[in-house]
Amino acid sequence: MNEWLNHPAVQSGIAPFIAALIAAGLFNRLHLSGLAVIAGFCTTVYLVADFIFEPLSAVKKIILCGLIAAAIAPLLNLAPSNWRSVRYLIAAVGGAAALWVLWPVLQQQGIWKAAAYGAGITTYAIWLAVFMDRLADMPARAGSAGIGLGIAVGASALLGTSALLGQLGFAIGVSCGAYLLIQILSGKSLSCGRTFTVPLSLLCGLLAPAAMMLAKLPWYCLPVLAAIPVIALMPLPQSWSLRQQIIMLSLLTLVSAATCIFLVWCKIGDLAL
Repeated sequence: MNEWLNHPAVQSGIAPFIAALIAAGLFNRLHLSGLAVIAGFCTTVYLVADFIFEPLSAVKKIILCGLIAAAIAPLLNLAPSNWRSVRYLIAAVGGAAALWVLWPVLQQQGIWKAAAYGAGITTYAIWLAVFMDRLADMPARAGSAGIGLGIAVGASALLGTSALLGQLGFAIGVSCGAYLLIQILSGKSLSCGRTFTVPLSLLCGLLAPAAMMLAKLPWYCLPVLAAIPVIALMPLPQSWSLRQQIIMLSLLTLVSAATCIFLVWCKIGDLAL
């Protein structure tokens, strides 16, 4: 049994998928199906890293931020999604969290390089927070953005020689896949809200910059990742069913994910040569 649980495919694929399926179905009546993404993420954390935060490394900070976001998100969900003040608050916290997580790494850079990296990762985290918050009332679009972001971050980090970051990213992607699968099979939308989008945007807003600073993720992958929630907002024919919307949006976001993965693969290939 332990050998089975120690397999990476189980830790970052099967286990979080099952956990997300259960959470999405179980909490839908409470309008908390958005907890699916954090349920899957926490399952992988338990299997690969455990909830031990000493020493407080960058990865442990990311996990801690995800847990805090999941605890606060249901309260933020009580505010109307069009309240700009709440959106600005979420964006500001996302940017500050990116600096907090990677501050020790930035301090090791020269002043100008640290300033450039700091501005880049902060902008990316804020951008992701703002656009994912716009998807809070759109379960199909939010889930499609999540599956694209999670798979892109997971595969890119894995190629960039960070297995742990890769597994955490994949856990987010497959959790969003489970969330979408229920909607495809039932033909009905699940609850979403900031319970889903806040932890998702914060985790993906931190994992990708961490992979850039700690592994070999090229900086130009961040704009590709940032485009995913924008793609999820693209208009679709009103006559399309929920299933058709999910399939099309997921395909589009996964194409963006594949682009990001391809860029990392090319970078790794250049380094090998």
